[in-house]
Amino acid sequence: MLASGLGFGMSGVFTRSIEGGAWEIASWRGLTATPVIVAYVWWRRRRDAEHFRVRLDPASAAKTLVLLTLNATAMVLLVTSIQKTAVANVSVIMATIPFMAAGLGWLILREGLRRSTVIAAAVSFGGVVLTVAGSLGAGNLEGDLLAVALSLTLASLIVLIRRFPGTDALLAQAGSGVALFPVALAVADPLGMAASEMPLTVAFGLVFAVSLILWTEGVRRLRAAEAALLATTETPCSILAAWIVVSEAPPVLTVVGGLLIVGAVITHARADLARDRVGRPWQRQRTRPKI
Repeated sequence: MLASGLGFGMSGVFTRSIEGGAWEIASWRGLTATPVIVAYVWWRRRRDAEHFRVRLDPASAAKTLVLLTLNATAMVLLVTSIQKTAVANVSVIMATIPFMAAGLGWLILREGLRRSTVIAAAVSFGGVVLTVAGSLGAGNLEGDLLAVALSLTLASLIVLIRRFPGTDALLAQAGSGVALFPVALAVADPLGMAASEMPLTVAFGLVFAVSLILWTEGVRRLRAAEAALLATTETPCSILAAWIVVSEAPPVLTVVGGLLIVGAVITHARADLARDRVGRPWQRQRTRPKI
């Protein structure tokens, strides 16, 4: 989980370092990541003694298409938001995804909301308000709003993965990389990207794929609260990487907002661990969740 946070945190650095439009970068990143993700799913199915097959019934296909569309949308929103606002702003706003997912889970899945979750979500919302307020008059407001849309998209993806338990989200992620490319050909010019930019773009896709695999394996081995706690490392990693590599210092209000949000996530996760709200995986029968 720590390694995946570092890898995901490099997204801002890669986006800032590559000369190209959002559609071009996102489509090549997705296409590069696809074979790595497919190879991992194949290996995981063999390890778990499962048959590698794609279900072709209409219901399963429709669910996969929904997940695929959300994944592809998130790819474009991520790159676009980073191009239009500070990397720190995007990272801080994305840190609220667990609470957005909790709210959508209550709305869509009728899952209960604990008072501690509501309080942590309210604190996080205050952090987002501070972050966006720092962009007023700085020309970054559009990027901040896109980051909010990105977070809502990823939160929706989390909820729908739980709503569609028989659908493999990783295969949907791989499919979105393939499906996004022809769309990018229609609205942009990914084939026109300079050859000198391709090594970094390919590296972006490979780092993303490896980070996603590490995150998946980490989630399978940890309790939910521990995974949420360790996942917060992505936010400081992203901010520090942008500061060190591309000399992009975070705005003051973004730092304050980020401390509020990360503090809320850590406090909420630690409360779960302290009260042992989630079962210990070694005390229950092993399952194979479709992560």
